[in-house]
Amino acid sequence: MIKKIVSFLGNVKLGVVYLILLAILSVLGSTYIKQGETYITYYKEYGEIPAKIIWITWLNNVFHSWYYQLLIVLVAIAVIFATIERFPAIYKSAYGKVEKKFPETLLKKPSTIYIQYKSSVGETLKYIVSVLHRLGFKKVEAMKENEKVVYLYGEKGKISRMGMLVTHIGIIVFLIGAFMGSALGVRGQIEIPEGDSADYIKKYREGSLIPGDEIYKLPFSILLKKFELEFYESKEFAGAIKSYKSDVDIIQEGKVIKSGTIEVNKPMEVEGYRIFQTSYGKTGEIKEAKLLVFKYDELLAFMMKGNEINQKLVSETDENKKRDYEKQLRDLDRQWMDFVNKVPKLDYFYKNPTLKFDTTTLEVKNTTLNYKNPMLAQQDVYDPLMIVQVQYDGKNFTMPIPADPFVAIAAYEKFLKPYNFPYIILIDTFKPRFFSGLQVSYFPGTNLIWLGTVIVVLGTMLAFYTVHRRIWVKIEEKENNQTHVYIAFYSQKFRESFYEKLKQELNLSD
Repeated sequence: MIKKIVSFLGNVKLGVVYLILLAILSVLGSTYIKQGETYITYYKEYGEIPAKIIWITWLNNVFHSWYYQLLIVLVAIAVIFATIERFPAIYKSAYGKVEKKFPETLLKKPSTIYIQYKSSVGETLKYIVSVLHRLGFKKVEAMKENEKVVYLYGEKGKISRMGMLVTHIGIIVFLIGAFMGSALGVRGQIEIPEGDSADYIKKYREGSLIPGDEIYKLPFSILLKKFELEFYESKEFAGAIKSYKSDVDIIQEGKVIKSGTIEVNKPMEVEGYRIFQTSYGKTGEIKEAKLLVFKYDELLAFMMKGNEINQKLVSETDENKKRDYEKQLRDLDRQWMDFVNKVPKLDYFYKNPTLKFDTTTLEVKNTTLNYKNPMLAQQDVYDPLMIVQVQYDGKNFTMPIPADPFVAIAAYEKFLKPYNFPYIILIDTFKPRFFSGLQVSYFPGTNLIWLGTVIVVLGTMLAFYTVHRRIWVKIEEKENNQTHVYIAFYSQKFRESFYEKLKQELNLSD
C-alpha cells in the first residue's frame, strides 16, 4: 500500500498535468485577465456570465488563489515522491557494488570488441591503458589473474546520475520560494511629501497595480529628504522632464540604518524590501518662497501712478503724446525694479513657518499654489496664496499674501486696514512642494527562487553534459606470441557515438 501511494504521488504524468494547469493559470492571470479589478470592470469588459465565472473562480486573483497555491504544493509533492521512488535505484546502479572483472557473459555480445595484437601482454596493456586515458577514464584499475591474463576496469561520470536529484532539489527549492511569494508576498505604494516620513504602504489590490484601502505596516519608516526633477538640456526637449529621484533615509527605532537615492529603474533594498520610484506630483503647497514687504502707502502711490498713465494712454489720440506715455510706462517699469530691490525681503521655507521683521511676527498657516483652481497647479498654472497669522502692535489677525499686487490692495482694504497695519506683503518667487510615489515590494521567497533556478541549471548541466560510462577489458596472451583483447562498455547515453570514438582510438575500421 505504501509503495502504491508513493507511486501515485510521484506519478510523472500527474506532475505534468499539474504543471500544465499552473502554466494555463499563469498565462490567464498575467496576460488575458486583468487582476484585482472590480466586478463591474469584468462585467463591462467580458459580459455578465464570464464576469460571474471570473469572480466565483477567483480568476481575478489567480496568483493568490487557494488552488494556485495548492497546485504549487502538488507539484512539489510529485517531485519529492518521484525522487523517493526512483533515486534509490539510480544511486544503487551508479554507486552500488559492481563487478570490475570482465564479466564472461559479455564475451559473446555483439557490441563487445575483439582485437588481436602481435605483442606481449605488457606492451598491449600499456597501449590499451593509454587509449582509455584518451577516452577520459582517468583512473584505470588493473587486475592480474595470472601471467597471461590481465583485466582492466575504468569508470567515469558517475556524478551524472546525480543530475536528476540535483534538478529535483532545485525545483523543490524554487517551488518553496514561489509558494512563499504567493502566500506571504506584499506589494503596495505610498506617496510621501518632501520632508515627511511614512512607515506603511497601501497594498495593491491583488494582482493589480492599483492601491486599495488595506494598510501594511513596514518594519521601518521612509523619510523623504529631497525630491529632484532632472530636465533635458537640449533645445529640442527644453523643459521636458528627463528623470526624477528621491533622496531618502531609512529609519528604524529612531536610527538611520540606510541612506541613498531612489531613481527610476534603480530601487533601494532594505531588509528584503525593494523600494522603487514610480511617480511624483505636487502636494499643492508652497515649499519655499521669497516675500517682498512694501509699505502700503508707497505701493499704493506707485500703482496709482501707473494706473493714471495707463488711463491717459488708452484715452489719448495724439500719436506723439501716446509715445510719451509709453516712455513714461517704461521708465516706471525701471523704477519698479529699483523699488523692489530696496524693500525688505523675507525667505519662507515650509519647515520654518515663523517669519519676523521689525516688530511684526508672521506665522504661516496655509499655502496653496493656485487659490482659484488648485487642480490647475498640476499643469503648472499658478495663482499662489499664503495665509498667515500676524502679531503686530499687540494685535492678532489673519492676512492673505498673494503674488498679484492688485489682489493684495483689495485684500488689504478688507482684512488689514481695520488694524492699521502699515505693510503689504507679496510673493515674489516660489517653488512648489512635491511628493514622491514609492512602490514597496516584499517577496520573502525571491532568494529561494533564484537559488532554485541555479540548482536546476546545475542539475541540468550534470544530466546533459556529463555521461556515466564503464569499460571492461580482458587482455589474454595466446600461442604464437599473440595477445587477444576483449573490450565491453556501458554508456548511460550516446552509446553509438562512444562506440565509434572507441573504435577510432583503437584504429579499427568497419
